[in-house]
Amino acid sequence: MTAPVRQDSAPEAVAPDDTAPEAAAPEAPAEEEIHARLAGWLAEAVLDPDADLTGPLIDLGVDSLDLIRTARRIEASFGVRVQLRELFAPGLTTARLAALVAGRAALRGGAEAAPPGIAHGPVVLTPSQEQAWEEQTGERGQWNQALLFTTRAGIDAGLFAEAVRRLVAGHASLRLAVEDRPARRPRQQTAALDTDGPPAAALGPALDTVDVSELADAGLSAAVALRCAVEQRSLDPLRGRVVRFVRFDAGPARPGRLLIAVHQIAIDMVSWSVLLADLEEVYTALEEGRHDVWPAEGTSYPEWAEALAAHARTPEAEEQAEWWTEVARTPAALPPDHPVADPRAVNTAATAATHREEFPAGLTARLHTAARAHRAHVGDLVLHALGEVLAERLGEPAVRVDVLRHGREETVGDTHLARTTGWFTTTVPVRLDLAAATPAARLAATVGHLAALPGGGVGHGALTRHGRPRIAAVLRAAPPSDVSYDFEGDDADTLPLGTLLPDVAPEPVGDITAPHWTRPHAVEVIATTEDGALHVEWWYSTALHEEATVRTLAARHRHALVTLLDALADSGAPGAAEATTR
Repeated sequence: MTAPVRQDSAPEAVAPDDTAPEAAAPEAPAEEEIHARLAGWLAEAVLDPDADLTGPLIDLGVDSLDLIRTARRIEASFGVRVQLRELFAPGLTTARLAALVAGRAALRGGAEAAPPGIAHGPVVLTPSQEQAWEEQTGERGQWNQALLFTTRAGIDAGLFAEAVRRLVAGHASLRLAVEDRPARRPRQQTAALDTDGPPAAALGPALDTVDVSELADAGLSAAVALRCAVEQRSLDPLRGRVVRFVRFDAGPARPGRLLIAVHQIAIDMVSWSVLLADLEEVYTALEEGRHDVWPAEGTSYPEWAEALAAHARTPEAEEQAEWWTEVARTPAALPPDHPVADPRAVNTAATAATHREEFPAGLTARLHTAARAHRAHVGDLVLHALGEVLAERLGEPAVRVDVLRHGREETVGDTHLARTTGWFTTTVPVRLDLAAATPAARLAATVGHLAALPGGGVGHGALTRHGRPRIAAVLRAAPPSDVSYDFEGDDADTLPLGTLLPDVAPEPVGDITAPHWTRPHAVEVIATTEDGALHVEWWYSTALHEEATVRTLAARHRHALVTLLDALADSGAPGAAEATTR
């Protein structure tokens, strides 16, 4: 054990083990072993215990986030990459996937990955980055994602600093800096990071250690919460400060804390599982005396930004312009209760409020059954019910909703994104056509539209931001929808906690956004499933909408969802369950 590290002390560099023998190339695993492990991973993601795991993956109800995690596990366990588009291929079964992985494992080798810590840029911002950067007209520093964890007792300060250095060196998005050019489009670049010498010197302000070992538990919690609140204002993408690791050292016998704060310009929710898994793996390897372990992310975020901008000028992308133009014509305005001259000026974090609806487990189980019967995801049915409510309120046969998608579409260039960190989440306009006569036909139209989204939706942002002027002008002229929708799925195991970070800490992380932060939509609907039950949150601005209005919308949404399930059951749709719980 090492002595507690104070704020003004720098941990020593970790010396490489020059006496360690060179590792032999690992033997390719047998296809049977690969099949067994794949089946186990997919069984964790399938909610139906009676599901036939020998069938196609797309028929198992496995969502895109589960497949992203599977791709990462395949690379980490077998040393080969499977593109996400391959996992979404029709007819791909667990057995066929095992054969694909086994074949690539037997031929393992190929091109060397780029060395960690190299600089890159400058390159354009991605469409999501650029749109959000334009929306934020004030100071952009306090606009973060942040998580606070408990750490195991007795962490080695030097090894931890080296693990963080390798993490930051291995993930380009953690080294981004934005160049905000007057009258010109902003750009981003990635700074180099020294991979030799003392890690604290290379990391600079990215890593800090606070000694709280002399504080009692209550005082420790208070000190952690206070420091976390201050840290939310410490990031500045214009200066290249997009990440902070603050470790609270509680001494050799007591669990400490670790705050990881990342500027929104550099991360999305999927990236957290990549970062935490890599941090655990690297620290554990260093602790075991293995100094050859570095995170490998595949296509770096700057490379993805370049690939996406180039994709926007390809014939393949330009063929999508007519699709997106038609979608853009669909009504998308939700009249406010308080009309103002500039809604964006008042739609801020300071005026945000939320209403939460919780659905019983019985209803959630019916949703899963109906989704499987209609070859859809649970989130598709929740979105469809939202469309029913908005169409009814607006008196329109079709409405447009901005839907958040993971955005890691490997159909763009030769990209591998399952282990890459960055802001990939993209907002895709979706047309919900509610003109059909029967509920089943209307649902089929929604499911069909979502399945037909060109390239998973990333082409819309690429064409809007980087397309040829004529195409970009038409798409940018369409106002965004007033309503957004995000289905975050079952988040019970999205964070791969391990021995280094065993749990999420109880202390608050502070306000991740400044009061003046501009919200991107008037109403944001966020659906999750936790412990087998659906939860739907309605975020809105009190400067635009009354609480009673949002409560009414939420009640109508609940009613529309139940009505849809009842109608599917009455029509004899396969797999529909009888209503027992409302």
